[in-house]
Amino acid sequence: MAFNLQSAIDDLFKPPTRLQSLVDRAVGPQRDEPDLALNLDICDLVNRKKGNYPHDAVFALLPYINGRAPAQAQLALTLLDNLVKNCGHPVHYQIGSREFLNELFRRFPEYQPSLTNAVHYRVLEMLQEWRVSLCQRSRYREDLQRINDMYALLCRKGWRFPRIDSDNVAVVLEPEDTLKTKEELEKEDMDAMQAKLQELLRRATPRDLREANKLMKVITGYEQSTKQRDYNKEWEDELQALEHKSTVLHEMLREADPGRPIDDTVQELLNKCTSSLTRLRRLIAEHEAGEGAEERGDLDRMVRLSDTIGEAVEAAKELRCGRKPQMRALGTNDTGAEPQAAADANELISWDDDTDSAPNPVPNTDTVETPKSPLDDLAGLSFHTLQPISPSSSTAPLQSPSAQIQPMTNPSLPADSQQARMHRAAATVKQNDAFDFSDLLAAAKSASAKPNSARTASWGSSPDSAKSNSNSKSLIDFMS
Repeated sequence: MAFNLQSAIDDLFKPPTRLQSLVDRAVGPQRDEPDLALNLDICDLVNRKKGNYPHDAVFALLPYINGRAPAQAQLALTLLDNLVKNCGHPVHYQIGSREFLNELFRRFPEYQPSLTNAVHYRVLEMLQEWRVSLCQRSRYREDLQRINDMYALLCRKGWRFPRIDSDNVAVVLEPEDTLKTKEELEKEDMDAMQAKLQELLRRATPRDLREANKLMKVITGYEQSTKQRDYNKEWEDELQALEHKSTVLHEMLREADPGRPIDDTVQELLNKCTSSLTRLRRLIAEHEAGEGAEERGDLDRMVRLSDTIGEAVEAAKELRCGRKPQMRALGTNDTGAEPQAAADANELISWDDDTDSAPNPVPNTDTVETPKSPLDDLAGLSFHTLQPISPSSSTAPLQSPSAQIQPMTNPSLPADSQQARMHRAAATVKQNDAFDFSDLLAAAKSASAKPNSARTASWGSSPDSAKSNSNSKSLIDFMS
């Protein structure tokens, strides 16, 4: 008992901390309206110090909220709203705890009175904002389920919640389409785990200490979390979502009529893309120092995305002035050519087998045509059916077998002799074979069988005899 009394006396005479002093100044009775600059200073102090500061700042406002001075209660609720909107998950984890919610609604009656005072109305409005924003859109909504439980409890008791402004809900959390890098997502998860660990160690119950032990192993990397996030996939999904919005906005602005005002859908897409443009340009400046292939690929995508959004913003300005914007089609560069086609045109060597896309060669009249080989003229030759060769060939066209093969007759032989009849019969049988030289061999043998004297005496004979002798000698030379 003495120990408890001594602790109470120490707490009573202990000098206030810097955080407590700032809170007392922000909600002092001498103020008629909130001091936004002082409230933001308190938010900066909480974000910078972390540790127990989120818990101390939130719970330091509860005595003023539940006090009998409505003006101080309103100032404390305004400061609490600023902390929720500027300090992230460490403060969200505190307002979602059972201790805070029970203390916040301690002065509420069991049932809603017919006339609700301003402080209760403001608390109900803030709880509704937290339920719609934090419990539905936060990455760590599983730690904030007690807000839904308190909402369900009040609804069962007949409390009616006021309608909330969508603008207030939007600023509780960052916009859903805010572009965050993989490093920022990982740092955000680490801060959330450290805030949860700090609260578990502060409560220090056996159950909380066991959970804190598991959480410390995950933070230090000793164990892997069962809810490990894929930061690469989340980053890719964010880029694809922004690319889709910018593409839709670009196409809608291209089809827009300069004489008509921009509709609400286009204006909403334009606002979302414009809010991401500043963030996108800052990420481009940070990624320019990257040396990896992945960083360069992300940089190229972000540069194209920034150009598309910037062109859409300029087109919207032109439409407001009543002029038709000159917008290029997506997927083309400034010259109107597709990027892939332009890249293929710059290649010195193409491995594509498709000859249709290859440029037509320019004919060169200065070059000398290479002469054809005789084998080229015989390329279409058949041993069964002789086809005439092209007139451009270097050789004369072949005649038909019937015109080329003639009966081999010797003028010196009688026409009715047996040898002459054999020559004629052989020529008739061999008409269909253009390369059979058996008749030539037979004629050569019969000519060589005569005595030399007969061939010598033929020089003084008739011209027909001289011609026959000349033909015989040419055939012998051909077969030798």
